[in-house]
Amino acid sequence: MKKKLNTDKGDLYIGCMLCKVKVKDDLHTRLAELSSWQTATRDDGHVAKTLHETRTMDQVYPLNEAAFFDELFHYLKDIGAWELLENLDPKIREGASYPFLQFVLFTIMRCVGGIESMSGTHDVLLTDESLMGVLGFNAVQVRDGSNDRGLSRRTKPVEIRGAFSYETAADNIVAIGKDKLAAMLNGVVRCLAQQGIFPKKIDAVLDATDDEATPNYSTDDGRPVPSVTREKRPDVRYNRHAKKIKVTVFGWKVWVVWESVSRIPLAIAIDGINVSDNEHAYEVLTQARKNVEGYATIRSVALDRGFLDGDLLSKIDRDSVIVYIPAKSNLAITADAREIARRAEQSAAEGKSVDGCTYKERLKKVKHGAGKNATVEEQKTVLVGIRELPCDWWREGGSSSTANSKSFEPKLLNATVVLRWDGAPADAEKEVVFLTTDPAGNPFVAFDAYDDRSLIENTCNREAKESWFLEHHPKRSEAGMRVQAYFVFMCMGLVSAFRSYKEQAEEAELKGEDTGIGRYRRQLEMKNRDKVVVFCDEHFGIFRNFEVVMLLGATVRDRALMGESQQKVLERYGVPRVDTS
Repeated sequence: MKKKLNTDKGDLYIGCMLCKVKVKDDLHTRLAELSSWQTATRDDGHVAKTLHETRTMDQVYPLNEAAFFDELFHYLKDIGAWELLENLDPKIREGASYPFLQFVLFTIMRCVGGIESMSGTHDVLLTDESLMGVLGFNAVQVRDGSNDRGLSRRTKPVEIRGAFSYETAADNIVAIGKDKLAAMLNGVVRCLAQQGIFPKKIDAVLDATDDEATPNYSTDDGRPVPSVTREKRPDVRYNRHAKKIKVTVFGWKVWVVWESVSRIPLAIAIDGINVSDNEHAYEVLTQARKNVEGYATIRSVALDRGFLDGDLLSKIDRDSVIVYIPAKSNLAITADAREIARRAEQSAAEGKSVDGCTYKERLKKVKHGAGKNATVEEQKTVLVGIRELPCDWWREGGSSSTANSKSFEPKLLNATVVLRWDGAPADAEKEVVFLTTDPAGNPFVAFDAYDDRSLIENTCNREAKESWFLEHHPKRSEAGMRVQAYFVFMCMGLVSAFRSYKEQAEEAELKGEDTGIGRYRRQLEMKNRDKVVVFCDEHFGIFRNFEVVMLLGATVRDRALMGESQQKVLERYGVPRVDTS
């Protein structure tokens, strides 16, 4: 895992993959990277008495993980998103043993906790008394199960059954319908917009990413799993120059609109992997605009050249959203822009300018290494901005068939040509041309917008797959893929907003201001500071570390000097005076 950057300024991760959770200790690390629970059977006095009399306990856990999720769920209630989770219930269960909301919260725990597989949740979540306590299960329910279902099919007993089985969780969570999932994600984004988490003017990024599966997945309508034939390298990560081969890829495609400042997905759409990128691009962008309407405005959108379609781009332009997109090399407008840029470069060398062109250079110092071995590289970028280049295909319908008509008026676009790009990606095109409807004359605006677009591939899509396990579905089905996608992108946005909100609360507190989340966090931290949860039989208690040690019969010298004793600890928890000799 790469090092986390700017940890005291918002936990910003650049190209960083979060911890993969396989055991309980990994969960603590994961939540640390991302960052009053109660059950029905708490009895501090009983547990204190048992510790004193028997000098034994069943289990002891720190409150850290439980406190994290308790605070996160409080935040969901605070921003008004809790009802959205309650509304996910498909209402198809008869005689349910527990509320459907518990499956929803469990799924959030799994996504945020970075647990790759459903089976992995048994050891990390379902058998953890403190974490299941956040969902409302007591220690007995966790140990023995909440009901007797499935006992008859067991061939051998297990020490801890868990509150429910991961199979039960998977069966229930995939029953959530498309519309309810979309309402959840769109509603959460809306709640975040109301909190002012987004900039007033959003420069969005739109991309589509594959969500791969296998041909044996079940689909909603019984049709074969969508597939497409592509040329792919055997392993791009470790052999970027391997010869491409034709392969059949099965699965679905997820369209994502992303806000790069807050690092929050604004909307998603899902369809077959064989569907064109352009198919749902306008739809998902429109939904993103609705989700932030009244609180923020999508000012611009940066897209990859896979979305280079005149019909799509003209619709976006019609909505007064600025477009930034790289042109394909085989287009006439690309050849024209490159020719003009070369002339502008030559003229700039002679101290002259070309009408309609802006020649700009930018120097950037990049540090490599650390300590005595550190070096500083000076990187140079040279751009030429060109105004009002005619384009005959940028129009609704996308056709240039009317170009010869008397009434035809080509779309006038601005272009940015990259003549020099030190530090460019290895696969970057030479003299790349960016097209834009932005009337601004600074070519670096378009260049930086496209640079932001690359962040969605590394920071959003890649992280969704490698750290949030987008392609590890709870069931091998279209429904399993869909519920995983909606929960993953919702949780990614939620955690980013949660970190930001906590950071703002801390800054406000330093200024002497008070906030709701700040007050709650202080209360929670004061309540749980140096505390552990101790389980004895069907009861549990929460104690300070030194109290547990004293109840077990040891002396804590500094606490003894402060007047603490085993007897005082017992009295504190309502245990009658006993012989402590």
